[in-house]
Amino acid sequence: MNARVKAAFGMMLVMTSLGTACSDTSPTAPSAITTKGPVAEQALLGGLVGALTNTLTNLLVPPVKRLTPLANDVSWSFTVGPAGGVSRRDDVGLLIAVPLGALSSTKTITVTALKGSPVAYKFEPHGLVFNKKVVLTQDLRGTSAGGLLSGLTSLIGGLLGSSLQGAYFSTDRLEMSGDLAKVNELIPALLSTLTNTASFGIQHFSGYILASGRGDDSAGSGY
Repeated sequence: MNARVKAAFGMMLVMTSLGTACSDTSPTAPSAITTKGPVAEQALLGGLVGALTNTLTNLLVPPVKRLTPLANDVSWSFTVGPAGGVSRRDDVGLLIAVPLGALSSTKTITVTALKGSPVAYKFEPHGLVFNKKVVLTQDLRGTSAGGLLSGLTSLIGGLLGSSLQGAYFSTDRLEMSGDLAKVNELIPALLSTLTNTASFGIQHFSGYILASGRGDDSAGSGY
């Protein structure tokens, strides 16, 4: 068994243990839940997710979309320090795992789920850099990727590779070109067939989306 398949199996086990944080509460619940302190799953997730990042410019990708678009931005804040912690917002389907040692001092973090159909978020303080990767886990229920992980074919796809990826954008708001989002980087995502989630790691705060494919290099398109 190669290293990538082993890592994927490890992720599936981890996501199972995080299942109560990702899927046991109704996705329509309006509250954000924050857990502070070192969590073993966070450190493992930070090591497995986002090990490779494709740095690109002028890239257009199809975003994963919410089946019910957000009418307005949805924001919440939480405080986390060197011990790490987890924050979850069920009505937008996002869980943020800050591993032990990712921060050198206590910070107040603000997350904004951007209004509209794309699964897109803005994180502040803008430009905050982490010592270890912070892991974003998106619940795929209620999105255009919600049925992606059903069946044996999707299980194999989840182990060997996925068309879902994280993507970074540097602008204040997500910019679109038709149905495609303008992004700067692609980040590999790992999928859990047990919790119907996708996870990827980030090293700094800015804007991030979940993309449903690689998209096209638009360097010659004027973007």
